[in-house]
Amino acid sequence: MLAALAAVAAHSPYKITADQQRKDHMLNNSPFTFEEAEEIAEDFEDLVDTEFTVVVDGTSTAYLVDAVVVSPFAEADKQRFADAWYQHKNAGEALAGFSGSDLDVLLFVSGADDETNVSYLGIRQFALERGIKYDFPSS
Repeated sequence: MLAALAAVAAHSPYKITADQQRKDHMLNNSPFTFEEAEEIAEDFEDLVDTEFTVVVDGTSTAYLVDAVVVSPFAEADKQRFADAWYQHKNAGEALAGFSGSDLDVLLFVSGADDETNVSYLGIRQFALERGIKYDFPSS
């Protein structure tokens, strides 16, 4: 019986592939501790001043990575943090206004041809979209 189930599972279109497991693990979207977030930011700091391209509906836009920083985890806090970071360009000052221990890591980017085109994205999403294999902690 178990052999028959294993054979069916091996040919099932619904089986979870190793690639899907990796994607699910990378996007588990659980917060990092300060130590984890700090280590991840350090591991990705070489991305600063590098360019990457995003293609949306056939239109490509080049972005430059301005910073890789530890940020609050909650979406509303991320937005307030981003506003403070863009104002001061200092992650420490921007993070000082938050007391929670749930953290994430963000990339702040600007348009390579238009520095006023600014945005941020989470490190896990960036790594997944760029095919960067990284073993993010799953707290």
